[in-house]
Amino acid sequence: MPSPVSRRSFLSTAAAVGATAGLGMPHIARAQAKTLTVSCYGGAYEKFFREHLLPDFQKETGSTVRLALGNAKDNIPLMRAGGVDNPPLDVCMTNEVIAQILRTEGYFMPIPEDKVPNIKDAAPIARYPDNIAVTGLAQPVGIAYRSDLVSKPPESWKELFTRTDLKGKIGVYNITNSLGFMFVLLMARIFGGSEQGYDAAFTEIAKLKPFNQVDFSGTMEIALSRGEVEVAPLDFAAVMRLQKGGMAIDAKVPPEGMVMFDQVFNVSKGGKSKELAFAWVDYILRPTTQQKLVNMLLELNKAALVAYHLGRMAGVRVKLPASHVGLPITLFDAMRVVLRKGAP
Repeated sequence: MPSPVSRRSFLSTAAAVGATAGLGMPHIARAQAKTLTVSCYGGAYEKFFREHLLPDFQKETGSTVRLALGNAKDNIPLMRAGGVDNPPLDVCMTNEVIAQILRTEGYFMPIPEDKVPNIKDAAPIARYPDNIAVTGLAQPVGIAYRSDLVSKPPESWKELFTRTDLKGKIGVYNITNSLGFMFVLLMARIFGGSEQGYDAAFTEIAKLKPFNQVDFSGTMEIALSRGEVEVAPLDFAAVMRLQKGGMAIDAKVPPEGMVMFDQVFNVSKGGKSKELAFAWVDYILRPTTQQKLVNMLLELNKAALVAYHLGRMAGVRVKLPASHVGLPITLFDAMRVVLRKGAP
């Protein structure tokens, strides 16, 4: 049963996470290991990687890529089990709220531009100081709603807290889910002035009760399909997939901003296959790879963003502002919350 969203569980989760929780391929030195281990999620991610990404990369590099399957939070105990000098992952693909923690513990190294030339074409929102990481995939999260059940679509996050007709019909995420964590931070920004204003966030979130709470976005999709939830935060890739499957669902871009399922690529400092690791990150950022990813994700290569505006994708009915390509993504400094002194 999902843990209830509360100030105590939020802080406990934050503390637990902090404590436990160029188209050519660059030259790869033959003396280095020819096996690359990268983290990946199961389900649709694994299927997509195995069918559309791994074959070309392995053929071009003569390497073998092993996928370490798990959730984002699994990367913390996995990396700590091996240690900084002997990490089990050569490339760690994970959400930024997880990456920040491992980064502060010294697991990752800067990504050299001469080894990963495509990083120069990444959009500003994807870049990190000193190239310590790069965001390769992003799934913007807006307000999804069943268009056959909700006669008046909610236009903003604040509207969810005032609409009596939506009482008991809103879905939220378990705090241990990265989207649940980001939702709290976003509400803290909106109602408390910053991500540290989570007391105000919990006061407002309590007003949504009763709500259907889930631990995974796939579970939220099921709840929406059954009509158990009529309105919920959901990434646009999922909305598109459900639309194409015949569900009467649509989404709004809230004016207060959106969060995103970001997939940040980090190269392990103690990894034994660094040249392959750099090649993998460059491959992910390659325009042709990004064109593959855009079918289910909003990619972050500047040229591809212009060519593949989300609103132009075949079969997509999500309404986006016509005046710009970018979306109002809100970024957080999660470590300020995790490391806040005096938090009970």
